[in-house]
Amino acid sequence: AVVSTQSTGDPEARQPILGSVLILAAQLVVACQMIVEQKFISQYNVPSLQVVGWEGVWGLTASLLLNLILYFIPNLAFNIDPVIDDFMSSTVLNRTDPACNATAIKAILNHFENPIDGAYQIAHSWKLVVGSVGLILSIAVFNWSGVSVTSYLNATTRMIIDSLRTIVIWVFGLIVGWESKVAGRIGYELAGFVLLITGTFIYKEIVIAPALRRLDEWWLRRSGGGVGGEFLVDSDRLNASGIQAHRAPAQD
Repeated sequence: AVVSTQSTGDPEARQPILGSVLILAAQLVVACQMIVEQKFISQYNVPSLQVVGWEGVWGLTASLLLNLILYFIPNLAFNIDPVIDDFMSSTVLNRTDPACNATAIKAILNHFENPIDGAYQIAHSWKLVVGSVGLILSIAVFNWSGVSVTSYLNATTRMIIDSLRTIVIWVFGLIVGWESKVAGRIGYELAGFVLLITGTFIYKEIVIAPALRRLDEWWLRRSGGGVGGEFLVDSDRLNASGIQAHRAPAQD
């Protein structure tokens, strides 16, 4: 909505700038989390599973407290009357249920968060139970895998791998129809993923760095060891990358 003003058939974002700001703020929070995790793992030698466990304990505690507070805050985010009208006219509504009336639905929606209604829905739907259990298990495995990567490598590598995960989700969404297939939007998204992959390849020295190494080898052969015995590219990085070049003695 920020880039294009053309109609895509999807509901238009009401506050795209605010949404972008919140996304950037979330990325900042995640970055701080990665830094703190790496500090604890490296400095205090905390096992990965223990890190994930304590994160879960604190996350559950914070969520319970926030849900308790937000339950008593009225839902002022949007006008719920159109939502109730659409819900009451839905063909999948069980009209034999006495709880399915406008007053009851408005009472449910008139909370910023409603954990009581959430628990009721889970208790009366095996699909929600399966989805909730699957979500818990997948997040647990995901967090444990991420912390393990941080402990064996570093947080930067973890975030690079995590960013590539988005591409798999995007492709899957296109296949099953969850993502919009409007040509303009796909073009923007594809350009973003190409930029993401290119940055990853540059950081991991898959592209550009090999060309610099070849240039440096050519310069060494041509100049007999470089200008004053110096490499064009830092020799430590060359040796770390597997290229054992010998520095020629500087000429007096």
